[in-house]
Amino acid sequence: MAKVLFIQDALYESFGPQYMSAVAKQGGHDVEMFILSADGDRNLAPTLRRMQPDIVALSITSFGFKWAIDAAKEAKETIKTLTVFGGAHPTFAPDFIVQHPYIDLACKGEGEGAFLDVCNAVDSGSDVSEIANMISHDGQGGLKRIELRALVANLDTIPFADRTLHFKYRTLRELPYKRFMAGRGCPYKCTYCFNLAQAEMYDGLGKYVRYRSPENLIEEILQVKSKYGIGTVGFIDDTFTTNRKWLLKFLEIYRQEVKLPFTCLVRANELKEHVAEALGQSGCRYVSFGIEVGNEQIRNNILARHMTDEQIRNAAALMHKHGVKFLTYNMFGAPGETLQDGLKTVRLNAEIGTDLVGASVFQPLIGTESFDYCQREGYLDPDFKVEDFDSITVASPLKKMPDLKYLVRLQKVAFLGIFWPKMIPFLGKIVKYPLDPLFALAYKVSMVMRFKLRFGLSMMDVVKLGVRARGRFG
Repeated sequence: MAKVLFIQDALYESFGPQYMSAVAKQGGHDVEMFILSADGDRNLAPTLRRMQPDIVALSITSFGFKWAIDAAKEAKETIKTLTVFGGAHPTFAPDFIVQHPYIDLACKGEGEGAFLDVCNAVDSGSDVSEIANMISHDGQGGLKRIELRALVANLDTIPFADRTLHFKYRTLRELPYKRFMAGRGCPYKCTYCFNLAQAEMYDGLGKYVRYRSPENLIEEILQVKSKYGIGTVGFIDDTFTTNRKWLLKFLEIYRQEVKLPFTCLVRANELKEHVAEALGQSGCRYVSFGIEVGNEQIRNNILARHMTDEQIRNAAALMHKHGVKFLTYNMFGAPGETLQDGLKTVRLNAEIGTDLVGASVFQPLIGTESFDYCQREGYLDPDFKVEDFDSITVASPLKKMPDLKYLVRLQKVAFLGIFWPKMIPFLGKIVKYPLDPLFALAYKVSMVMRFKLRFGLSMMDVVKLGVRARGRFG
């Protein structure tokens, strides 16, 4: 039996560790979780010494992962252990591992089979460097990369996510909002997203877009409902409405057996009358969809959203008609965007009656077409390192954009113009003044209210989350 310790920075549920834990436990291994912002004032060493894990595992994205590098270093200096990284950044930008000798392995792509193989190899004393999907040091200053294994064809064969990993934390366990995934993969090719690169990476290794059976997903929801209680179900798939045949069958069962309000992510171009009606009749509380930018040329030619303003207007009208509220995702500071383009994004949201707003600053993620485009067109310095960037809501690494600082400020206060359209001309003027602390405060207030309303939480729930997570709720 191998002993595994997952380390996480912020207090939130993460499906990566939960699925890895599920397959590891099914294989007879022992797994625990340590969340830095919730456990012992970020003091990791006592847990390492107590548990003596054979494997320390960390899942990271491309933003703000210095904490993970520091945690791996502390683990290697405290005990004898194997450190394993997973997630989007190791998959698409693994070269960072070369500079960090205390990272032993990185998993590329979907990891259930690979992680179980690592646990088994550690348990038996076998070589871990030859396991499919794994990347390791080659001993000569480079990396050893093992080929990818085929995708799991039948998602029903994967055990349910191990929620005990995170639900040992009362704050997460008692949240009325519980998250689920219906499938894997996205058929769209947005340039700023990893999905395109991942689909190409798995070309010839199985069907990329896959779904669990409706019955399998319903079983998991009912199990979590019985064990922990659920106020709102959250489906976090990139798009929940792509496979309409699957969706309508699932919603029919959901209405009869689950009978709980839910939220999901959709695409505006996928929302037809019968889909919107089925969502409304089944208890859909909120849908979320991306507008991203109000300028159609940037949205479709630069970001490859392939979505018209008219499709967005139609989707909003259908949601209003069938009593489903909606949140829109918007980004500011896309390549070539001007302040007037940003204000157009605000106006489009105001026009369609957006209920909640998600706003971020455009970021060129390594491994995406957007990153290559920004480098090719001179929007990025040649020595730009995405790991030096910490947040999608603070600033932008782009250059050659005269209005960029105004767009970054507009991102913080866009909600004011969306909910009070008469303020839009005022916003176009005030963002030209360096009132950044005021803009940041306004954005934090909007985030608290968005979180409260979207997930159906009381203000006390929101306060408790902030206190128990040391302000680092993910």
